[in-house]
Amino acid sequence: MLKKGLPSPYIMLVLAPLFWATSNVTGKLGKGWLTPYEMTFFRWFLATLILSFFARKFIRQDWAQLKQHWLWLFVVGGSGFALFNIILYSAFSLGASVVNVSIITALIPFGVICFSAFIYKDQPHILQWLGIAIAFMGVIWVLTQGQPWVLAQYNFAIGDALALVTTGIYIAYSLALRHAPKIHWASMMWAMSLAGLVVAAPFYAYDLAHNGLHFPDWRGWLMLLYIAVFISIISKLFYMESVIQIGANRAALAMNFLPVFGAVMGVLFFKDEVMSINHLIALGLVVIGIVCSEYGAALKRRPLPERAGAY
Repeated sequence: MLKKGLPSPYIMLVLAPLFWATSNVTGKLGKGWLTPYEMTFFRWFLATLILSFFARKFIRQDWAQLKQHWLWLFVVGGSGFALFNIILYSAFSLGASVVNVSIITALIPFGVICFSAFIYKDQPHILQWLGIAIAFMGVIWVLTQGQPWVLAQYNFAIGDALALVTTGIYIAYSLALRHAPKIHWASMMWAMSLAGLVVAAPFYAYDLAHNGLHFPDWRGWLMLLYIAVFISIISKLFYMESVIQIGANRAALAMNFLPVFGAVMGVLFFKDEVMSINHLIALGLVVIGIVCSEYGAALKRRPLPERAGAY
């Protein structure tokens, strides 16, 4: 069933991590073209510019609501859109490995469901906990190539610590969407993209002061356009609307698709990447985990049958 002209949240929760996975491809293809600050600033500049044109009707329509909720939009958009990207790009520049960062990112579903239980007193069904655990094992399986015991050998450096900060930011972002203002998705995306641009601007100014003015070539702009449309706007929109429609606990589980999709993208775009049985096993575990968790969520929502003769 379509809502607000968008696909089902379950379709969006598959497409969102699929688009996020292409971010690794663009990062590898565009290595050396842009600094982390340039990448963040220009992606939100283009996203804001695009939405300012296509969403202008809804921006005018929701202007009063946008002004009323400007602080929420600025904090959530600035942190979830700009700070997340800046810190993550900086983590890679400081030597964080893709494997370690992916493992840390896989903690997001655990964090969302745990903090929801603590802050909002949510009581997830036991099958939701089990589903999260199974999906997380799928992530660990593909990242360790079927040898989960090697996790004990990883040493987490400063770059990995920064990746842990981004995980905390996205957990908070997911939980904050519970309080999103009731406005059209297009005007909300515009406001949050603008917040991301405003937050990214001082970092870009710092980069200009130290490295001078630099504009990407046509390849860089083409990559930025793709990032702005599909990664910055569409994937963010899909995840945001899914959280609003079905809740952070259930939506965050889709983050487990990210490392698996990333491995598939590597095989498709780079000759040095190969598909193995471990990828198929991991994908199967993730799918089983999501089905298990969703079944538990359905059982939790189902009303208890009335007993005969009950008062």
